[in-house]
Amino acid sequence: MIIIRLKGGLGNQMFQFALGYVLSETHKCPLKIDTRFFDLSRHNHRVTTRDFELDIFNNSYNFASKKDILQFDQLSVIHRINKKLGFNYLKKYNEPSPVFQQDLSNIKPPLFLNGYFQSHHYYRGYEEAIRALFSFPTEDFQPKNRDILNTLNSETTLGIHIRRGDYISDPKTNQTHGVCSVDYYMKAIEQLTKNNDKMKLVFFSDDSKWVKNTFEQLSMDKLFVDHNTGKDSWKDLCLMSKCTHNIIANSSFSWWAAWLNAHPQKKVIAPKQWFADRTRNTNDLIPETWIRL
Repeated sequence: MIIIRLKGGLGNQMFQFALGYVLSETHKCPLKIDTRFFDLSRHNHRVTTRDFELDIFNNSYNFASKKDILQFDQLSVIHRINKKLGFNYLKKYNEPSPVFQQDLSNIKPPLFLNGYFQSHHYYRGYEEAIRALFSFPTEDFQPKNRDILNTLNSETTLGIHIRRGDYISDPKTNQTHGVCSVDYYMKAIEQLTKNNDKMKLVFFSDDSKWVKNTFEQLSMDKLFVDHNTGKDSWKDLCLMSKCTHNIIANSSFSWWAAWLNAHPQKKVIAPKQWFADRTRNTNDLIPETWIRL
C-alpha cells in the first residue's frame, strides 16, 4: 500500500496524486489518499482554506482511513523488528527538497508520502497515462465556456495566466511565492507574438479587473476570461491547456495547463524566479523545452 498526503490547491493535488499513481503502478500495489489537510485548513487561519478538488476528473479514489495512517505513526512490534533487521517495514517519506528525488521509485511499499513532488521527471514513461488521468470533462461545459473552447480550437491563441489573489493578499503566501512582474508578461508576450501579431491573447486571472487595466492597451486581439470562479475555477485550467501557446505564472495551476497542452507546436514561457527566495532550486520543475524569462 502507498498513501499520499494531499495538500494545497488543485495544481498541487495533481502533482501529488500523479506521483502516487506512478509509484502504485511501478510497485503494483494499491494507492490511498490522505485528505486530512483539507479539514485542518478550515480550522487554521494561517493557511489558505482548501478542498479536495481531484473529483473533477473521472477517476476512482481510495481514501485512507485513520487506521491506515496511524499505523505509519505507531509502528507495530513486528515492523519495529523488521526495521532493526533491515527487512521491509512501514515507511514514512517526507520530501527533503524541491529537487527530483531519483531514488524514490526504488523505495518499496508500504509507504506514506508527504511533500509537493513538483517535478515532471517523476512521470518518465507514464506521460500518456498522466494525461489520461487528468482528462477534463468538457462535455458538460456551459455555452460561454464552449464558445471559448471553439475559439481556442480554431484560432492561434496565447494563453496567459496571471496569479494574484492570495499571492497578494496573504502575507505568508506572498513571502513564499511573490508575484510575476508586469515586465515579465510584457517581455513574454513580445517574444511569442513577434512573428505573429494576429495571435489572440487569452488572459486568465483571479484578479481580472487589475489584468484588464494593465493589459487593455495592447493592440492585439484580446479575450479576458473571468467568469470561472469558485468550484468552476478548474475550467480555466482546462481552457488554458487548449491554447496554442502558454505564458504561465509561478503557479502549479498554470504549470499543469501548459504541461497538459498537447498542441504539437506549443511554446511555453515560465518565470525564472518561481519562489520569492531566489536560492530555492526549481531546475527540476520546468521542462527543458520551456523558455524561462
